[in-house]
Parts: sequence; structure tokens; C-alpha cells
Amino acid sequence: MRALVALSIALSLSVDAAWAQEKRVSAQESRLLLLAPYLEDLKPNYQHFGWNAQASSETSYAGVARNNDTPSRAQVYLYQTAPRYYWKNGTTLDEAWIRSAFPFFKSRPVKITQPAPSPGRYARTAMFEVEGARCVAFELRYVSNDVGSPTFEERQSATGIYCPPGGTVLDDALIQRVFEGIFLRRDGRIERLLQGVNKPIPPELLRGEQRQG
Repeated sequence: MRALVALSIALSLSVDAAWAQEKRVSAQESRLLLLAPYLEDLKPNYQHFGWNAQASSETSYAGVARNNDTPSRAQVYLYQTAPRYYWKNGTTLDEAWIRSAFPFFKSRPVKITQPAPSPGRYARTAMFEVEGARCVAFELRYVSNDVGSPTFEERQSATGIYCPPGGTVLDDALIQRVFEGIFLRRDGRIERLLQGVNKPIPPELLRGEQRQG
């Protein structure tokens, strides 16, 4: 059996963006779809960065913000590796990573208030504050609803941030809603990125799509 090649994503975001073929795409073209809590009325910005220079990882992006402020903001990257590659290390989810991955925070005073646990198989979060706003950085690794391909879930990862509107409590229930609002288009169908969510796909995402039965 051909050996698997390890790929670390810990410091990849800002580097990847430098050489990737960045292209804005429509919701119908994007592999990543986003329906963030309290931001459902806004149209996300979707981008496709393509494959990296080593052709080992493909990146998609979705982001939405109500104003040019920290509150009411959600930004997510989706990674899919090529065959024979898998995720070796987790994302650091620290101040440096937030500033590097999301240009909006580059010159802002990001402070981690609750560090992320060590990389694991599923969801990890780190709480942080920016100019009085309380936010969460997260990583969803090896998460897939696909039960027909035993290697698919080992090649998929999403990282992102979410800052709720002012006055909104950022608790575990709201973070769960953020995770449930990340969707993947695959083989002409839309499915949730997070495994084990027994809820229908929102109809606004299914218009003109073929849903997996």
C-alpha cells in the first residue's frame, strides 16, 4: 500500500493565499456555503483559492459581516487535501494565526481569553476579544457526513472565526449553531459539514440544488 503523506495546516492560511488563484465565485459555484446566526439576511462573500503550489490542498472561503466592525462577523476557510494526503497537525488558533488568516484583524488588538485544547479529531475552539467584542476561533477537523468513503473525512478541515452582534451571549449553544451553519457542496448536493446533525438543510440553500436523499 502506498504510504500516506503528512500535511500540516498549522501555518498555511496566509502563505497559501499568496500563491493561490483567488477567484470570487457565486453561491451556486462555491463548495463552501455559510449561514451564520444573526447574519442570515446578508449575502456571504464566496471565494475559491484553488490548489496550493504543491497540489496537496484546495481552499475555499466564505465570509459575511454586517459592518466594518468586529461584531456581526463570520469567516470560514474549507480545506480539502488531495489523495494520499491527510491532516497531521491542528491549527494554532492563537493571536498570530487570527491576524494572519483574517486581514480584518491584522492591526487590531486580538487577545485570547480561553486557549484552544490540543488538536483532536473533531471541533476545537478558542475564545478571544477584540476591542471589547467577544469572539470564537474554531477548527473542525476530519468532519464529514459521508459514510461511503472511509478516507474522505480524513482529508477535510474547516477553520474560522465568529463574532456575534453586540449584546449577544456567545455560549456553547450559539457556537453549535455556528458549526451547524457551515455547509459543503459535493457531487451536486449540499450537506452539513458537521456530523450527526439531525436537521433538514435550510430551504434557501437548496433552491436549484440536488439534495442528497
